[in-house]
Amino acid sequence: MMEGLESSDPSKELGCKEIKHSLHHNSSINSQLSTTSFEVRSSFIMAESNVKEHWLIEIEEEEKSVTAGSNVKNQTLSGDQNKENVSIASSIRKKLLSKAPSPSSTCIYRVPDALKKLHEKDFVPCLVSIGPFHHGTKKLQAMEQFKLWYLHQLLDRKPNPETNLEHIVEKIRSLEDYSRECYNEKLDDLSSEAFVEMMVVDGCFILEYYRKKIGEVPTDPDDPLFNISLAMSPTLTSDLVMLENQLPWRVLDCLFQLTKQVPNGMCKSLSELTRSCLPIWGPVSDDHLEQTTESRHLLDNVRILSAELDKKEEIMPFWDSMPSATKLQQIGVIFQPNRNNININITFLDGVMEISPITIQGDNPVFRNLIALEQCESGPHKYQISTYARALGDLIKSSKDVEFLIQNQIIHTSLNKEDIAGFFDDICNGFETSSCFLQTIYSVLSYYKS
Repeated sequence: MMEGLESSDPSKELGCKEIKHSLHHNSSINSQLSTTSFEVRSSFIMAESNVKEHWLIEIEEEEKSVTAGSNVKNQTLSGDQNKENVSIASSIRKKLLSKAPSPSSTCIYRVPDALKKLHEKDFVPCLVSIGPFHHGTKKLQAMEQFKLWYLHQLLDRKPNPETNLEHIVEKIRSLEDYSRECYNEKLDDLSSEAFVEMMVVDGCFILEYYRKKIGEVPTDPDDPLFNISLAMSPTLTSDLVMLENQLPWRVLDCLFQLTKQVPNGMCKSLSELTRSCLPIWGPVSDDHLEQTTESRHLLDNVRILSAELDKKEEIMPFWDSMPSATKLQQIGVIFQPNRNNININITFLDGVMEISPITIQGDNPVFRNLIALEQCESGPHKYQISTYARALGDLIKSSKDVEFLIQNQIIHTSLNKEDIAGFFDDICNGFETSSCFLQTIYSVLSYYKS
């Protein structure tokens, strides 16, 4: 049995060997498969890593490309902005002033809206435009033909050897820069040619009209400004002294010298010519006429002939109102017209108040324009007419006050009393005054309270 047990079947032994060999072969295959699988995984991982690395490289390169493009775009924008900055700086540099501006040369103004809004018609010409502010206005075009006609008549009669159009243009052109600075607005829309032509045509018209008005030059039978409608005369007189309708006095004076009658002219100076034509308060002495050499335009000439310019003044920060004329009369104050002084003035002494008389017709545009001129200019010495108006406004509180002042020959008018009262109530609002009549006001108040 033992032998039986120890001996084995040859076929079984062969089967075992095959199985072992198969197992060994499978193990080898598995090992190879495992190795192959590891190699495949490693290859995949490496490939994946390479793809990822390549993708990252592409992203980095794309980001660099985008960044580079953005930099180029920013540089382009920055370059455009720099060009704009240079352009703006160049524009500013052209406008820079090498010298301090000279406001003293400015003397012809647009009337402030605060003064104009209630009575615009008193500041806007009805018949003729003079200077640039209303130049080209449609309703004023009819008078342009009269201007050219008057200039033709002037050149045709040739009052002196210098009355030559080319010579006149040359002289006025030399004053162009100064003349432009006289206006408080830039006149860039007017070319040099148009500006000089306007100065010549408008200026010669004024001079010829005044010469005809005083009889130095005969009027034409067909001239409607003198022969058809006399109503035109006061309108034209008012238009020529409106603040917005002025030429520089220096231009007018130059034209006067080039066109005055030699040797037998009635007027030797522009001041003499305008003295009889301008709406002034009263007679003008030769000594007072000398002050008009300081005039800057026709309205300023009226102011100089009406106000006492050497009177020392300071701006009034507040205003102590006087009682009305009828209230002062009730306590014994006597009112008299001041006939000894050709300037606007108000005095009070020993219970007697003397006031420069005033003539008021229509809306009195000249008076309003004088006030507007003072309000536009700087300097406390410029408010004498405004202060005179304010003082009259204190005295006139009702139509009874107007009637009383008319009876005492201080106001001359053809208007009704209510209109005059309203005129002073309205005209005295919202403007500067000065101390020119301060002592008079304090004296009146002291007398009234005593």
